[in-house]
Amino acid sequence: MHFAFLGTSGAVPSVRRDNTSVVVADGDDAVLLDVGGSPVQKLLLAAVDPLGLVHVVVTHLHVDHAYGLPSLLRNLHLLGRRAPLTVWCRPPHVQPLHALLGVFRVLDRPDMYPVTISPVPAGEGVAVCATAGLTLTASPNAHGSMDNMAVRVTARDGGRAVVYSSDTEPCDAVVRLATGADTLIHDATYLDRSGPGHGSHATAGEAAAIAARAGVRRLILTHIDHTHHDETAKLLAEAAKHFTGVIEIAEELVPYPL
Repeated sequence: MHFAFLGTSGAVPSVRRDNTSVVVADGDDAVLLDVGGSPVQKLLLAAVDPLGLVHVVVTHLHVDHAYGLPSLLRNLHLLGRRAPLTVWCRPPHVQPLHALLGVFRVLDRPDMYPVTISPVPAGEGVAVCATAGLTLTASPNAHGSMDNMAVRVTARDGGRAVVYSSDTEPCDAVVRLATGADTLIHDATYLDRSGPGHGSHATAGEAAAIAARAGVRRLILTHIDHTHHDETAKLLAEAAKHFTGVIEIAEELVPYPL
């Protein structure tokens, strides 16, 4: 079991970093958390079989987290997929995602494999989905007026858990979801020096404070604004002021053991 970042940038990608997305692989099965551009290519580059996807989670409906969904579903069809696939999202986003797929007539094909878009109810620690070896639960996080969620992936064999909470301000619900987890993947869009009014995102220092409160072993900073892609050392330094555990900058297409 492992996870890999298919992208690590905020809304604007750069030459080195694409929009934030994470795949969690469980043997032959995989779960995709958010869907950026060219998802099939990115999965292949991460050495994950795209046809092994069993669940897709769209945490919220901002463009950089959902725009790759039509491409993903259509590419899987062209690759010969026949197995069902479930897309999980917040209840208000079910119909918009259907509409998005309708624009490209992705589902309007007689030979299309079954695709279900299922809502994740509001509430903390609610069950989302599972594979043979993983369970996924979710809690709301704080992203302005946008319904959003953080996701906890836990190994069924009693192994470690990782929590993914991109696009959020500091949030008590994320602290509770991450408590007892090994790793927290957290929005670190800005440096602390960016000051207030940073658009319902977290700074590196704020992400580190959340990690400290949750008691995780490791913090991975992601969703980094394009203006800071060449300032990752500063992000690490800011985070280190608030968290004494392991702090890393998310790296794309590198396997992280779960």
